[in-house]
Amino acid sequence: SSGITQSTGMERQINSVKKKCSWTMMNLRTIGRYLDEDIKLMMVKQLVISKLDYCNSLYMNLPKTRLNKLKSILNGAVRFIYNIHDRTTDLVPFYKKSHILPIDQRIFFKVCLLTHKTVHGTAPCYLKELVKMDEVSDIANTRSKIPGDHLRLKIPRTANTKVESRRFSNYAPDAWNSLPLMVRSIIDTNCFKRMLKNHLYKQF
Repeated sequence: SSGITQSTGMERQINSVKKKCSWTMMNLRTIGRYLDEDIKLMMVKQLVISKLDYCNSLYMNLPKTRLNKLKSILNGAVRFIYNIHDRTTDLVPFYKKSHILPIDQRIFFKVCLLTHKTVHGTAPCYLKELVKMDEVSDIANTRSKIPGDHLRLKIPRTANTKVESRRFSNYAPDAWNSLPLMVRSIIDTNCFKRMLKNHLYKQF
């Protein structure tokens, strides 16, 4: 029953975010002809993307069908910025041009940012209790481990349900460990955010 409750709650949350963003985009389109690209980009980031990003770490491992609702909003915002009317146009170059990460990467980014703060000691205690550091190994036992990598998180036992797979304690270690050691080693939060974004831009 808790899984159904969480699922319903996320559905309601996403529908609410989509409604607010759609209303904002409708208003922006009415004045779009008077705005240049830079102004439109600034307004989209401040008025639309800020809503999409609010508490978006809660969306980790949600079904694609639900995330597609948010993806459609962001795609529409990118088309608005660059006056793209052909819906078959590949938007990836425009995402990169505007330095905007797609929805999936935005969620991944937020989770990794929270994990970074947890690993480097600046996160709230309740987050620190959810993840454990892996034991340091001088020998790489698997292809995924680097000798002497002391910044890996311990992977919990495989989640048996969709609800469990969406827990921070299950999702965050996999997300964090997938990052290059060079990125995970950065202590300064602002520098980490820049390097993480650059890393993610190379992934799509």
